[in-house]
Amino acid sequence: MSGWIAALVLAVIGAGGVQAQQGTAPAAPGSSTNAPPIDLKDPAVIEAGNGIFRRSCTTYCHGREGQGGGVRGPRLRNGNFDNAYLFQVITSGRASMPAFSRVYTPEQIWQVIAYIQSLRD
Repeated sequence: MSGWIAALVLAVIGAGGVQAQQGTAPAAPGSSTNAPPIDLKDPAVIEAGNGIFRRSCTTYCHGREGQGGGVRGPRLRNGNFDNAYLFQVITSGRASMPAFSRVYTPEQIWQVIAYIQSLRD
């Protein structure tokens, strides 16, 4: 019976990972009150986020254009991610993704979010 339970737990965890990879990740609690402090559509903000993304997120994890990379990095291109969810994950980390709160300022994290959101076709 314990093998069955372990398989169920892995299936549930795996389903959450697939959901996030497909860009339908759930919104973070309180996302409606967590408005970005910068204009996420500003080309200068997007370009700053692109630079940070290329330095920290491309080689092993998410690929140069957010197409996904390696085993660990989900596809970000064309994702339908909630801004507050992205901020929480980038800041605090998730599964094998490290937390970047000690590496980047909140404004830099929002710049990365602007870049990720710009990858929608």
